[in-house]
Amino acid sequence: MCVGQPDDVTDQGEPILEVDHVEDRANWGRDHPIQMIALCPNCHAIKTRGQTREQLRELLLTEARSRHTAWEALARSLVNLG
Repeated sequence: MCVGQPDDVTDQGEPILEVDHVEDRANWGRDHPIQMIALCPNCHAIKTRGQTREQLRELLLTEARSRHTAWEALARSLVNLG
């Protein structure tokens, strides 16, 4: 859903991303990957200060949890192979 410039990169060719706590740490959000996500600077600003920040926060939290669950499943399967 990003409307920024997701194809733009840094001078070193890396994606321009900022890691963010979906539930703000200032509001006692967990410091845990299950509720963290990488955002482009524009999406980060919208999530922090935008009028639609609550809707975006819910979407991002769902996405962060989904990706974390998939990562855990992959890690468990790799451990079981070893």
